[in-house]
Amino acid sequence: MNPRLFAVAASTGDLLQALLYAHIDRIRGGRALPSLARYCHEAATGTTGAHRIAFAVDSYDDLRTQLEEARAGDVGRIPAEVTARRPGLVFVFAGQGAQWYGMGRELLAQQPVFHDAMHQCDRLVREFAGFSVVEQVQLSAEEARLDELDVLQPTMVSLQIALTALWRSWGITPDAVVGHSMGEIAAAHTAGGLTLREAMMVACRRSALLRRISGKGALATTELSPAEAHAVAEASGGAISVAGENSPRSTVLAGDSRSLAALVGELEERDVYCRVIKGTVASHSHYVEELRDDLHAALRTLEPTPTHLPMYSTVTAEPVPGAGLGSAYWMRNLREPVRFGAAVEHLAAAGHEVFVEISAHPVLLSPVRQTLEQGERQGWLLPSGTRRTEVRSMLASLGTLYACGREPDWAALLPQERADPLTPFQAAVLEAVRRPRPVPATAGRTARH
Repeated sequence: MNPRLFAVAASTGDLLQALLYAHIDRIRGGRALPSLARYCHEAATGTTGAHRIAFAVDSYDDLRTQLEEARAGDVGRIPAEVTARRPGLVFVFAGQGAQWYGMGRELLAQQPVFHDAMHQCDRLVREFAGFSVVEQVQLSAEEARLDELDVLQPTMVSLQIALTALWRSWGITPDAVVGHSMGEIAAAHTAGGLTLREAMMVACRRSALLRRISGKGALATTELSPAEAHAVAEASGGAISVAGENSPRSTVLAGDSRSLAALVGELEERDVYCRVIKGTVASHSHYVEELRDDLHAALRTLEPTPTHLPMYSTVTAEPVPGAGLGSAYWMRNLREPVRFGAAVEHLAAAGHEVFVEISAHPVLLSPVRQTLEQGERQGWLLPSGTRRTEVRSMLASLGTLYACGREPDWAALLPQERADPLTPFQAAVLEAVRRPRPVPATAGRTARH
């Protein structure tokens, strides 16, 4: 059974508790229950208020269990004051590292908007690079070419653009965007600075050029602070440089393979995590300098426009000014260190509290969390998909967004459901909310908000 989003709301915490109990009572009775899709649609469209709860379900048994857990406590409940003020939402576009074999297949099969967006990207990738991204995500690990940089990156950018299209079809649009390295391509398109055609051209031509420096250097991810990473780079005499500052406790170093291997050994002796990243090249370092002229030539036809929502650059950590996403920017994106942590700091300082990672599997939520914790800021960090549970994990994140004050497009989520008059059960539930009956103490405690 396809997963569904169950969501309810009420004007007070007590009324929400009564509403949850009414649903439990109804499901336990088990008589004349409609389809799960219909039931969830009626629940979501039949109530309003700042006290909200929502979760993904795939059966009535699953729904009953989660309702009983929700009635038993308020762990993880979003406070109503947060719902009412609707905190700023950021889409966070990941770079490499989120890929897995089988990614996108469930969404392609179950979500028409995702399917159509992927095929739009596919037509452009065929034109610019001569292969099919849709075919690549459906091939087995033995047949796919996702270990090749110039196949992987256009495929990942296509997935990100399709995920964004799906979020938008569900009524979820960001207030700002940020992208990590390659992720800035999809971020730029989402912000309105590049057309879809331009974004796919950047993804294809940039990754094709990167193949030329394969084997000339490597990247390593570490748990060094930015200050410690810069000290290591300075002590190396130029053999190692800082390629990225992801958070107060996460950095990326670039260098030759021998120097990085030696550093891994040294840091292991100090019980500091450090690992050479496989299947990539030493981007964000001097190794990409030889590509400068060719990259400018490959992207000379770009005609960027001013973004219609803020795109926080991980080159400068500030919003991209004007039509600043031309060929020179994409060379800086490739050559300069990724200032992801600083960009997140600035987003948080601007009032953004909800961060949705746009990737096939979350890889940036931990650095975002570390950065927010360092600044003693609160936040809600959500994936757009996880391995093997693509649709359910997106719906679970949608439920949290609903609890954070976002209003999903319920008709788009369940297009087959008509806006019929209230069913007898809806009417009974609404009456129960207006006049909540006493609830046995064993059924759960009242939520605190």
